Amino acid sequence: MAAQRHKPGSLLGSLLGLIGFSAIAGILVSATLTPALAVASSTANSGLGIFESLPSYSQITQQSERNRIYGLRDGQPVEIAQFYDQDRQVLQWQQVPRTAVDALVAGEDRRYYTHGGVDVPSVVRAGLSQLGVGGDSGASTLTMQLVRQQIAIDACLTEGEDAQALCDAQYTESYQRKLSEMRLALSLEQSYTKNEILLAYLNIANFGGNVYGIESGSQRIFGKPASELSIAESAALIATVQNPSIRNLFEADNWPRNQERRDFIIRNMASEGFITAEERDASLAIPVDENFVNIQSPNNGCIAGYDSARFFCDYVQRALAIDQVDGHNILGATPEDNARALAQGGYQIFTSIDLGLNDVAQAQLDANVPNDETRWQSGGAVTQLEVGTGRILTMAQNKDYSPTEAAPPTATSLNFNADYAHGRSTGFQPGSGFKIFTLAQWIIDGNSVDEQLDATRSEWPAGTFRAECVGLNSEPWDPQNNEGNEYTRMTPTEIMVNSVNTGVVRMASELDLCDIHETAERMGTYPAEIDGEWDIFAPAVIGSGSNVTPMGMASAFATIANGGVYCKPIAIDRIVARDGTEVQPPRQDCQQAISPEVASVMQSTLQTVTERNPLNNPPGSTPVISKTGTTNGVVQTWVNGASPTVASSVWVGNIKGNTSLEDRWNVRSTIFRATMGEAIARYPGGQFLTPDAATVRGDASELPNVVGQPVDAARAALEGAGFPVQVADPVDGVQPNGAVEYTAPGAGALVTTSTPIIIYPSNGALDPNASPPAETAAPEAGAPTWPNVVSQSLADAKGTLAGAGFNPDLVQVTWQDHGQDNLCRVLAQNPLADTPGAPADPISLVVGTNANANGGDPGC
Repeated sequence: MAAQRHKPGSLLGSLLGLIGFSAIAGILVSATLTPALAVASSTANSGLGIFESLPSYSQITQQSERNRIYGLRDGQPVEIAQFYDQDRQVLQWQQVPRTAVDALVAGEDRRYYTHGGVDVPSVVRAGLSQLGVGGDSGASTLTMQLVRQQIAIDACLTEGEDAQALCDAQYTESYQRKLSEMRLALSLEQSYTKNEILLAYLNIANFGGNVYGIESGSQRIFGKPASELSIAESAALIATVQNPSIRNLFEADNWPRNQERRDFIIRNMASEGFITAEERDASLAIPVDENFVNIQSPNNGCIAGYDSARFFCDYVQRALAIDQVDGHNILGATPEDNARALAQGGYQIFTSIDLGLNDVAQAQLDANVPNDETRWQSGGAVTQLEVGTGRILTMAQNKDYSPTEAAPPTATSLNFNADYAHGRSTGFQPGSGFKIFTLAQWIIDGNSVDEQLDATRSEWPAGTFRAECVGLNSEPWDPQNNEGNEYTRMTPTEIMVNSVNTGVVRMASELDLCDIHETAERMGTYPAEIDGEWDIFAPAVIGSGSNVTPMGMASAFATIANGGVYCKPIAIDRIVARDGTEVQPPRQDCQQAISPEVASVMQSTLQTVTERNPLNNPPGSTPVISKTGTTNGVVQTWVNGASPTVASSVWVGNIKGNTSLEDRWNVRSTIFRATMGEAIARYPGGQFLTPDAATVRGDASELPNVVGQPVDAARAALEGAGFPVQVADPVDGVQPNGAVEYTAPGAGALVTTSTPIIIYPSNGALDPNASPPAETAAPEAGAPTWPNVVSQSLADAKGTLAGAGFNPDLVQVTWQDHGQDNLCRVLAQNPLADTPGAPADPISLVVGTNANANGGDPGC
């Protein structure tokens, strides 16, 4: 670079400067022969103690490079994004075109191969130019320029006052800086070959903006690798390095200045014998214009990454910045070290994203939750995790990725799938999806999923619900069910199948609300806000509490599917540094959150939920657990679930506002069924656990058989055992008048002492002993026995009776509202199973109905 002239009026100073500069230059040049002796002797003789303050180190350092993020397609790594502080791709010598080397030498340092780092004639000419003798002339060799660029870049990328002072000094003309460059250049030439120095220069040089190195310069400016550069293109790039701010090819205003310098370099290449006269003339004939350049858009950052994986790319970048390994940041012991390592770059980051699966999720969101919806702020997101590892397979959402504040309505920088720390989202209310945590705590506390609970609508007085961790004093609450549906007695399994608010509230009333939320967090679901804490109050158990994320809900279902083991979601499989060494990413972190026994019962219950909700059941035989979620007013909708290999969470709702999505209620199911089906196809196999019998039973026991006992005696016996008892109106029965015909729940059903028992007395109308028909004979020895038809559908029960030799036309049905899950199902029978009977004997069955049938046949 040309030296700066002194201001007029200081000829003596210039002369002294010339003498001093030339003397020191002579010392430095002599140091190429006998460095230690020459410097020591000349310094002592001349009294030039300035050498004591000059830096003595000199080595070619690694320069900032691109970081590359890879996803997986069919199991093979595919680059999905690059990010960098400096757009540089380091080449090896054999990758550099000869035209670029020749252009650099011809344009910047024609005696490069003959000097030792300092070119004495150039130093003398530079000194004379300071006196106004001759034209502008620079003393910097290629080696000195490399030293200067390297010091400047290293210093300017380093934090701290000293580093910044050194950075500023490299852009200030002074003898001190020039002498430093000379000494370091001499040392560099003694440590490296000429080709190694040239290669470092071509890799470090700036070609405008943040584009560094000839490979990135060639790709960004000419749309081709450096190996394909022509003479004219090589010369144009080298023309930039002397003054990138006014000669870079990205700006059309710079093209005339670049061409002037380019043509000078081309002529020098010919005069030095690097190219022929014909090649010179042909190259000079090419103008620097819009046809000469082929400017490519920058590919820096997630905005330029693989289309469907841009939010995942953003997630990975944030994970690199904030996640920890053994208490340290991934790439450095401190956040500052980590940031510097990322700025230095050169890392290959291999991630977990399955691009094929992610594309399917993105296509489903694009088709069903379009980002250009204007009637409300419509949002949708899908997260899928690998069960057993926590690897993130899918992260898609309906909005385009845009990190700018001026993003259009179709785009956003918020990652709806992740929490605030990893995506700046504050999450969404989970609705009924949160009910699985009440179910989990119910089972953990030893309760049965098969016991009958009172799911009728009730007004809960103040102070009903417990939350020891916050000292909750709950307000009065009158929870209702969706669409005003009313229910009576149901099992927890039925409550989950029908998502019955009043049933979940009944379960929660027997639990500690803090325990429910602590269980949710252990399973991987936590408040989305930064440093968020649970908002614990009674309505939270049905999903009206803290906001959560699809990542959190998918984690919880992965925990259930994984036998109760929670694996923290991970996005990074491997990190390879530029030298090929492996950098430890965050390790797989798996902890037992709930016991395998509890998980097995949750699997069984939530598999029943899926089977009874075909909209959420993908085709095929692979078992799937699931639970929907809907908030008040249908503002947010979810389907969360898992196969034995992949967990999924689908959210469709309002980004802001409270528009009802009632007419789009099942969009979530359409997306879930498609994405879950694709996940099963790509990750097949696996089975859920066999539900642990003892855990299913919990603290429940079989209801004693009081059929045939006098009502008062039966009531006393049941109340004595701790059961609340009700006596219904008499029914036509085979028992004597005033005796118990049957109970609901029936004899042998799993109940607890909190389960109300209904006694149905017989009026004796069917008592064979009261007025036995003359034609009816007593059963003979060896007569058939009544089969057990409890829990069968009414149609199946009649078939079983016929198969056992009984007349199905003699079945007498009593209808009992017992919840949607028991619709048309036999709840009790009389005579009891295994008692003898005759083919002409009648049998009384209690069969489930619902409120819509007004206590009658619902269409069984």
